[in-house]
Amino acid sequence: MRKIIAAINMTIDGICDHTSNSADEELHGHYTDLLSKADAILYGRTTYQLMQYWQNLYEHPGDDKSAN
Repeated sequence: MRKIIAAINMTIDGICDHTSNSADEELHGHYTDLLSKADAILYGRTTYQLMQYWQNLYEHPGDDKSAN
């Protein structure tokens, strides 16, 4: 059985809008480490839309180097 890990960007006052500010290197490092250990990742709509990689993969599926 796999472990489920939930991760969300939230300010101290409970706001969950990571589009209003930019992450620093420490935060990027934290999530890079966390996601590199994941077997599967489930994104919400906003995060998914922020990931231009997926749109490029959809438009050019043969260009996916990670599948090789």
